[in-house]
Amino acid sequence: MSDALARSTELFRFHDWEEMDLEAMRLDAMLESGEFIIRTASDPAEVETEWRALETNAFGTLFTTYDWLSSWYRLVGRPRGYRALIVVGQIGGEPAFLLPLALTQKAKGLLTIGRFLGDFHGNQNSGLWRKDILAGIHTQSLHKALIELGHTHGVDLFDLKYIPATIDERIHPLIDQHAIESLNSIHVFPLEADFQAVYRARRSGSARKKLRAKERKLAETGELHFERARDAATAIRFLNALVEQRSARQASHGIPNVFHHADAHAFLQDQLLQAMDEGSDRFMIHALLVDGEVRATYLSGLRFGRFHAYTNSICDSIASHSPGDLLLNAVIADASALGASSFDFGLGAERYKTAWADKELLMDVEVPVSPRGKLASAAIQRLRQIKRRVRSSPKLWALVRRIRQLKA
Repeated sequence: MSDALARSTELFRFHDWEEMDLEAMRLDAMLESGEFIIRTASDPAEVETEWRALETNAFGTLFTTYDWLSSWYRLVGRPRGYRALIVVGQIGGEPAFLLPLALTQKAKGLLTIGRFLGDFHGNQNSGLWRKDILAGIHTQSLHKALIELGHTHGVDLFDLKYIPATIDERIHPLIDQHAIESLNSIHVFPLEADFQAVYRARRSGSARKKLRAKERKLAETGELHFERARDAATAIRFLNALVEQRSARQASHGIPNVFHHADAHAFLQDQLLQAMDEGSDRFMIHALLVDGEVRATYLSGLRFGRFHAYTNSICDSIASHSPGDLLLNAVIADASALGASSFDFGLGAERYKTAWADKELLMDVEVPVSPRGKLASAAIQRLRQIKRRVRSSPKLWALVRRIRQLKA
């Protein structure tokens, strides 16, 4: 068990969920008196100033930034029928936290679900929390405020997935004793400026030797070149290759490619080109080229000191040479050079992630608002428990994957 996972486990084990400390009681009193205000917006643009101000002094991730979510809502969310519900907590007239949510209809319009904005195109959903007030936000107060908002906006259930278990060594303010572990976790490891030192610490001598041999074999087929896109044309070329390679690979396994849709593709392109225009490292794409042909790609971003390895692709015809692992080394080296403090592989426990990184827990939180919401919450939790049992059984999970391949 990694140190981070052990610390999270200990925090959950000894946490007193019923205790409301003096700071939380003070916050509740401020809610009643109006000193602590919860306001909402129906479009990210309405709270851009507060959002960007929070980003300068908050705990968060790439996937809760204004640039990421305003673009996602404009290009993907709103056209698909999602209604933004941006929740901003203000203390003393200043933004203290922000929860970017969206409302969607389920069960033929009979059920209104609140979820994180852009959650199925993100890797984790933290919200933004001002560093100096994080310790004073209590789960009971926060859930109470969400329930009141739910009544106001006709929400039956807040279904909040993939929440980091801890922030700054504290249990996340949204997580209560009823939260369940998410179906997927993330895998993270610390970085330092010297990539070779990181490489030696995280990978064994035999693993490094095997990869060098594969690189030599691949080099026999053509000239190798690792490149980060620095202009729009190159970025678009790499992104198109990523989408095509992922679609081909996932189709062979019976799994749809969420980036194949035109709106998702446009969103990723928008993020790349915006970052390029700004001269920013907040979003980027790398590729491994063999004789000028794109054979592997990695789409990534850097925010709040964390390098997010967002998604990747490889060309199946050279899979035996491990082009993804070769490109990954170049990406990690770049992340080290950029000064990132940690490298986050995102959701999933694929071999190449667990070989480098340690598991960090994510949690799912349900906040029912109406009687229908309570029934929906119970059904959702049962379904996720079934999925978890299937995934934890090698035989059942192998059967599911086999069925997917047969359907492909």
